[in-house]
Amino acid sequence: MPYARSSDGIKLYYEEHGRGGTPLVLAYGIGGNTEMWDVNVPALSAAHRLILWEPRGHARSDSPEDPARVSFARWTLDLEDVLDHLRIRRAHVGGLSLGAGIATRFTLRFPGRVRSLLVTNSSSATGLPLSVDNLVMRAQSIKITLEQGLDAMAEFAMQANPNLVERLRIDPGARAEFYEEYRHLTPIGYANSLRALLAMDHITDELPKIRVPVLLIGGDRDPSLGPMKVMQRKIRGSKLVVLSPASHFANRDQPEAWNRAALQFLARVDRGQNTRSSKN
Repeated sequence: MPYARSSDGIKLYYEEHGRGGTPLVLAYGIGGNTEMWDVNVPALSAAHRLILWEPRGHARSDSPEDPARVSFARWTLDLEDVLDHLRIRRAHVGGLSLGAGIATRFTLRFPGRVRSLLVTNSSSATGLPLSVDNLVMRAQSIKITLEQGLDAMAEFAMQANPNLVERLRIDPGARAEFYEEYRHLTPIGYANSLRALLAMDHITDELPKIRVPVLLIGGDRDPSLGPMKVMQRKIRGSKLVVLSPASHFANRDQPEAWNRAALQFLARVDRGQNTRSSKN
């Protein structure tokens, strides 16, 4: 399996699909893995050099036991290390939920390496404080994960996490998908990722500094839609597309519409940047 090595020695799993087109680098939400993009890979890789990666603490990447080694700042540097490993100078970066939160912080820290930012179904990208209910639910999740294991965590999430609840209302068959998603994890990796989410840096006031093209794709039934509207107002020129019916997992609820919105945006960005380059 292909791995990049982080600057602090962590193995980071990634995979490539397609060889032509500009690079597009995506990570999934907390607890997710590259397979959660399976419905999007054929369309995206037909137009782009698609790189999917798993942040530390997730699936096939290493899961450090020390919680201090898992944070948004560290994940941001991991994305830099993946790009360096692949010798990619500039890329479209993005992701879903946590993955978009990482990509947004990367854009703020390394703007010269970003062609565009693609944010889907993410409150962490906006950087607003978590609600009390969300804080309690995440704290309970850490306890269940470490004391009862990941099958128990999957069962709890499908009952208590509104992101999963709404997905199951749209597609009850997603229960098997969620069990499989959690079984890809290690308890310590997931627990430390949740701790990092609880300690999230609040970047909302920094969002106006983003000058690259930004597309936000949300679901009409996603609790993150409100924060994404805040993000859209903060970043001049950004565009928000709302899919329906769609939950926090909009890329899976509405894959064709999600692919179409993403690819049209990326094509416009590439055409605009190629036009500017030809005039210089």
